[in-house]
Amino acid sequence: MSVMKVIFKKFNLYKTGGMRLKHFKIFLFIAMAMIVIGTGCANKKKKKDEYNKPAIFWYQGILREILFANLETADNYYSSLQSEHINSPLVPEAMLALGQAHMKKREYVLASFYFDEYIKRFGTKDNVDYLTFLKLQSHYYAFKNHSKDQEFISNSIVSLGEFIEKYPNSRYRPYVEYMQIKFILGQNELNRAIANVYKKRHKPEGVKRYLERIDETLEKETKPKPSHMPWYVLIFDW
Repeated sequence: MSVMKVIFKKFNLYKTGGMRLKHFKIFLFIAMAMIVIGTGCANKKKKKDEYNKPAIFWYQGILREILFANLETADNYYSSLQSEHINSPLVPEAMLALGQAHMKKREYVLASFYFDEYIKRFGTKDNVDYLTFLKLQSHYYAFKNHSKDQEFISNSIVSLGEFIEKYPNSRYRPYVEYMQIKFILGQNELNRAIANVYKKRHKPEGVKRYLERIDETLEKETKPKPSHMPWYVLIFDW
């Protein structure tokens, strides 16, 4: 007999006067405790049983969690897929799906991680330019978060240049060239801002050094507008 049936039976007994209120309360407390404990054990068993599953189980779980924007859970499912089915053809598919999902959620470091891992393990001459492009694209979208990070900008410009040199006939080259221009213009703006700091500190050598790093030719050709900076940031900037 189930716990709920026993509870209803005792409740009817209490209503007809065959059981005191005090005893009924004690019984009800014990019964509810048993339900809570039973539910907890069932949940633990469910979580405990989530291993040694077929690859499609983890892959479907990844896609489901991506759909509901639960990327942390999706990452955990990927770890299970990767550890239990390392040679499954669903592993690279999951990598791409997670890379795109993290980029859409603006988690560019994680997106770059998945694209980089895909390139290392599954990159071929037919897809490596596309995958490298995705990785560079994640850097480009992360640019606004690193607009004053000289190393990040310099490394990104180098990587973009390497792509153009390595894949001159790639269909993604125009997009990479566009990103390269944006990064160089950002670097120009950063160098100009640093030169301004040296100017305020009366250090002409520093001013000269950073102004010389500006690509004047590109500036004249593109005529970029200065980056918008809110007034409350401008007060404390540099």
